[in-house]
Amino acid sequence: MPKRSSFKRWDPLNGEWVIIAPATAVRPWSGILVSNTKNELPEFDPGCYLCPGVKRASGEINPDYTDIYVFENDFPSFSMSYTVDDEKKTHPLDESANGICRVVCFSKKHNITLAEMTHEGILKVICAFRDQFNELSSIPDINNVMIFENKGKVIGVSNPHPHGQIYATDFVPRTLLTRYSQARKFMDKKGICLFCSIIEEEIANGSRIVCQNEHFVAFVPYFAHYAYEILLMPKRHVPTINELDEYELDSLACIYREILIRYDNLFRMSFPNITIFNNAPCTEEFTPEPFHFHIDFCPPLRNRDKLKYMAGFETGGGNIINPSLPDESAESLRTVPAIHYTKEAS
Repeated sequence: MPKRSSFKRWDPLNGEWVIIAPATAVRPWSGILVSNTKNELPEFDPGCYLCPGVKRASGEINPDYTDIYVFENDFPSFSMSYTVDDEKKTHPLDESANGICRVVCFSKKHNITLAEMTHEGILKVICAFRDQFNELSSIPDINNVMIFENKGKVIGVSNPHPHGQIYATDFVPRTLLTRYSQARKFMDKKGICLFCSIIEEEIANGSRIVCQNEHFVAFVPYFAHYAYEILLMPKRHVPTINELDEYELDSLACIYREILIRYDNLFRMSFPNITIFNNAPCTEEFTPEPFHFHIDFCPPLRNRDKLKYMAGFETGGGNIINPSLPDESAESLRTVPAIHYTKEAS
């Protein structure tokens, strides 16, 4: 088998090198394999703390909701009520982890995923995200609102009920801070949006486009960190989700659903994934103009049964080694059906 060269590509969003190393994809493997066995779940699980009418560990009882249900996380990483008293400090630099953590249930059905929901159902989820961003970003002490979904046991998700989370914090997380800084420098130097320039380049090239519609484009970036990473961006420059109009929100729901279906069809499985909605920071310290709203899809699989692990070089050095060529990954996703495989089988 002929060897394939490795090379490094500059990631302009995160200001770092990514190593593209397709030769590593064919290394002999004797490690842990991911099981693709699908467990049949009931539509309602009385033991699930996210199902309608169930009592949570906090003692709160969920209402009999029918589609979207949002509530404050019972065990939050951040809270506006957290304080670090001087006598309780273990280090002089300790500060309270202030913020708001919420859970967003996508459906009353315990046994469904976003990829299996209708366009209308996904649009409701996206509008709920927008509304939550509007509310939380208006709170004076909140500097950033991160919306995300963790999906799949291999990610570490303990509850399969379809849900996402929101972390609104009194600081801007490192990755968002880096991307904003990179975009600010680019705009100051060239007078244009960094993200818009990436979109223009990807559309002109075409080889890494997975799908697009009138308002959005989804592509595997040339600097992808993960084998099947996708960036989803609006073609119009908007810094935050609440600046999308009703037509763009509808288009977003359309392409969002298509991406999730393509992921599931790639290996004929419910595809594990971390999905992140990236909005401009919501503090006056950061003017929103340089930032461009975008969604990251960061699936951990390098192929059907192997996870991408962050081992010695990546953990110690901080630079990612991607075992796949982004162009080939995009082609794989672009050529799978956009109709969910469970629907095809029925």
